[in-house]
Amino acid sequence: MSARPRIGWLCNSAIGNSETFLVDNLKLLQGFAEVKAFSGNRHATEGHPDVTALDFDDIPQKLHHVIRRKLSGKDVRTLAKRRRCRQQLTTELKAFQPDVLWIEFGTTAHVAADLLTELDSPYIITVHGFDVSSALHDPWYQAEFIRLASSSLKVVCASDFIRNKLIAIGVPSERCLLMRLPIHDPGPPANLKTNTPSFIHVGRLVEVKGPIFLIQAFKFVSDRVPEASLTIIGEGPLHRESKRLTKELGLSEKVDFRGALNHQKTLCAMKEHWAICQAGITSRSGQQEAFGLSLAEAAVVGLPVIATNFGGIPEHVQHKKTGFLVDEGDIQGLAEAMLHVANNPLEARAMGMAGRQNITRLCSPVNRSLELQQLIDCAS
Repeated sequence: MSARPRIGWLCNSAIGNSETFLVDNLKLLQGFAEVKAFSGNRHATEGHPDVTALDFDDIPQKLHHVIRRKLSGKDVRTLAKRRRCRQQLTTELKAFQPDVLWIEFGTTAHVAADLLTELDSPYIITVHGFDVSSALHDPWYQAEFIRLASSSLKVVCASDFIRNKLIAIGVPSERCLLMRLPIHDPGPPANLKTNTPSFIHVGRLVEVKGPIFLIQAFKFVSDRVPEASLTIIGEGPLHRESKRLTKELGLSEKVDFRGALNHQKTLCAMKEHWAICQAGITSRSGQQEAFGLSLAEAAVVGLPVIATNFGGIPEHVQHKKTGFLVDEGDIQGLAEAMLHVANNPLEARAMGMAGRQNITRLCSPVNRSLELQQLIDCAS
């Protein structure tokens, strides 16, 4: 391998506000390698000029896709994506001659399967929450993922939760590499806290994040600490129901829905609050929180974390040391943890500082960069 390796970076995502980890990975790789980055979503270049936006993943679901899938057992829509991915990328990547392909998401590897066969280059798959929960319920996807993972250089897992899930379905353990996502330290937290108890939720308003449970818990808190407030950052299919419930519970003046914000504005909003809360639950599709990136980012800016004891969250939230872990669906337990923070601000700040130290150690960007360099060197 040359002194500066060549990496072909593939992703089927539009790289939205909630996917800062994708940008972080790309920047770390660019720090020591020549990288050509491609997304299968035509909107990926918005704010990301170093990513070439294609449309190989942009094939709308049609009725004939559903019918043919039922008859064949295979997702013919994904087969169409595979053909398009191979057509759009084979020539350019062969000309680039990458030493290794870096593939974000198992679902991207699934779409790029024919391309990988054509190029016959070593590849690395990075796996995130969706890959080890909802997607794996599709038998064909699971079988294909195991096949692709077994032939990969490594499958990079952001948490032990993810790694254990992959090993359980049959991915060879020697392929599964634990490598924490990098969390950048924005510097010592400024004293910008609100004068009265305030809580913040950051994340899409979807079932697995549990916004409905959080609002119900906050009602209990508000009845006992009337000056308390809750800020919700994020959009999603449960936005309307969340606002409706807020109004029904008489909380409209105390719950602030700010919509989806960019990363910098989100970090600034975090710094104003006393704690971050997430009432996550296992979704009906089986999805869990694979790591809880927004929770870890909040810890770095000095917030205690109040969250559900499931998925990968317990790997970085230390109960009663850096925050509180509650059982799934335990609205009362969630409310009591929030009340504890509201009634013990000095203890809450000490928890936040302990959480900051824990995450800066656990998710060091410097260590991540060194680990990535070692991993890419293995492809030579």
